[in-house]
Amino acid sequence: MGQKRLGWLADLSVAFKRHRQGRSGWFIELKGDRLRVRSTELPPRPDEAADAPPRRRDAWLSTPPGPAMFKDALAEACALFDSVIAGTWRWPDPDALPTQGKAGQLAPATLQRLTDRLKAALVGERIGMSTWNRTYLPYMSRLVEVAGSRAWPDDRDLLEAVLRNWEPNSRARQMAHDRIRALWKQAGWEWPETIVAMRGNGKAAAAAEGVRAFNDPEIQELRARLLRSYRLTPADLVAWDCLIAFGLRPAELQGLELRTDEGLPLAQVTRTKRSSKGSSGPRAVPAVPPEDWPADCFDLVQRFQEHGLPPGMVAARSPGEVLGQQLARLMDREPMEIELPRELTPYGLRHAFALRLGLQLGLHVRESAQLMGHSPQVHLSTYGRRLDAPKLLATVRDRVMAR
Repeated sequence: MGQKRLGWLADLSVAFKRHRQGRSGWFIELKGDRLRVRSTELPPRPDEAADAPPRRRDAWLSTPPGPAMFKDALAEACALFDSVIAGTWRWPDPDALPTQGKAGQLAPATLQRLTDRLKAALVGERIGMSTWNRTYLPYMSRLVEVAGSRAWPDDRDLLEAVLRNWEPNSRARQMAHDRIRALWKQAGWEWPETIVAMRGNGKAAAAAEGVRAFNDPEIQELRARLLRSYRLTPADLVAWDCLIAFGLRPAELQGLELRTDEGLPLAQVTRTKRSSKGSSGPRAVPAVPPEDWPADCFDLVQRFQEHGLPPGMVAARSPGEVLGQQLARLMDREPMEIELPRELTPYGLRHAFALRLGLQLGLHVRESAQLMGHSPQVHLSTYGRRLDAPKLLATVRDRVMAR
């Protein structure tokens, strides 16, 4: 890309000229992946004679190029100009200069400054501090840590070393890739194409058999343990029954309302969800309980009106974390009928609800997605493996028998 097309570089040149108050003969340029200041007023280099004739010389800036580093680059260039005019500027020790341009760009201090700027741009405007601490800070901290372990002349090598801290095709590696790439984008740096493959594929990260959902015997075992627990309250049982009957996200317990619609419990979900894949607004969800449950879900609406939901769980930053802690304790208890596999999570009850909609009720993907509060595309990508397998087997069986 030519320098004329770099708007930030043109703005930098104008700002530098404004600081010089129009003094000519000074230029700030991008050469390769480094910024330099050129001028005939720069003094002779240490290896030149003191009375060497004036000529245009280059002084390299340590600030990496890019729109995110605009202020730092301007401050460094202006300080250089002021000290040259004052006669106090000296050429730096050649041995102290980075041997390659990327060395300064990938220094821990530079990456930390970029991280602080990304945080300032996101927190309060797009995300909260708790979200930053959970979903950005761990990856940025690891990046700065690895950057400080040695000199990195190439960003591809650094990024590869950082991403290898997480398992291939894991959600953690995908998050690390996306968060660090946002940092590169903010700095205006080109993202190495070879690193994209290291992100992995979300579908490849999923189990071959599809999502892990509770089956009906596991739900029966879970509810039996809930009833026997001396630590959980009737309100806790209401919360778990809502997850089972309505396929809610744990966070959707916040602001939840229940009523009866012609004998069937109906949930009014008021909490909205926004993500890069879209957003979901309020929706009404009729109860679709497991086959061995009564239609009223054990008087769920009445119990909701009597006990409500656990205040501590609903007010928590993440109700899912509270439910996960309860489930971990329940798994440690003696089974009444069967063991509960450790890989099950509260979200597995939402998966079970989705499969009931498709496999037991036979709803269309669009209808199921509407009840779940997401798009048909998300529904297919999440549950397609489980929903398609029975239909595929039945189709093959029918066609074989009809031959």
